[in-house]
Amino acid sequence: MVGQSLEALIGVLLVERGQHLAVAESCTGGLISHRITNVPGSSEYYLGSITAYANEVKEGLLGVSRDTLEKHGSVSRETVLEMAHGVCQALSADCGVSVSGIAGPAGGTPDKPVGLVWIALVTGNHEEARRFIWQGDRLAIKEHSAEAALQMLADYLVGASSDLDSNQSGQSIPADAEQLLLVEVTARFDIQGRAFPQNFTWEGITYRISSSGRRWEDTKGQHILVMEAGGKVFEMIFSPASYRWYVKRPIEDRHIA
Repeated sequence: MVGQSLEALIGVLLVERGQHLAVAESCTGGLISHRITNVPGSSEYYLGSITAYANEVKEGLLGVSRDTLEKHGSVSRETVLEMAHGVCQALSADCGVSVSGIAGPAGGTPDKPVGLVWIALVTGNHEEARRFIWQGDRLAIKEHSAEAALQMLADYLVGASSDLDSNQSGQSIPADAEQLLLVEVTARFDIQGRAFPQNFTWEGITYRISSSGRRWEDTKGQHILVMEAGGKVFEMIFSPASYRWYVKRPIEDRHIA
């Protein structure tokens, strides 16, 4: 599988599992489907997509409830999960991937800025949603989102799980994973792919990052020293291969350098 594109790898894995895929896209406008169908023979495992740009289409074709859209908005965890479930039901698929976001340049708010994207994956016994904030122009945000959606699906198909202890995929998980915690992170990404975390949730507490310091990269991923608003310093690790974040326990009596 070395050297394969994500979309080609996904095809191999879906065929091995005897599963079929469907996609629901909003802000990416069909880009995920475009990439999947670039692979010869993709009709063997790819059923199709629904580009649900308007909320009326999300409701009418994907079954997203009006209550969900009114309470949480079209760019939310709740909406993308319903989109993914809806496209699976509509196209009789085993796996459903969905994406909704704000590609800009207009349409952002303080709570939901331009670049905010939610991506969901559902199967018969699994569902997950991830939140991203991308930087760049409209096309860059679409491309980042499509790449992240395909990576998310590939991770799942090779056995990745949201539970760190259940990792079986051989993906780029830090070698000292037993010392790290898998965390939910809100981050921005620049056009070079560098991650800039804004906050993270650990042990039920959300920490807002007030400053960032030294950063370096190795085979584990991008390492960033950050200080949260209360003064605690954490080392955070972002794995580009899996789009997952890890954090080490607070560094005591240490300043960011």
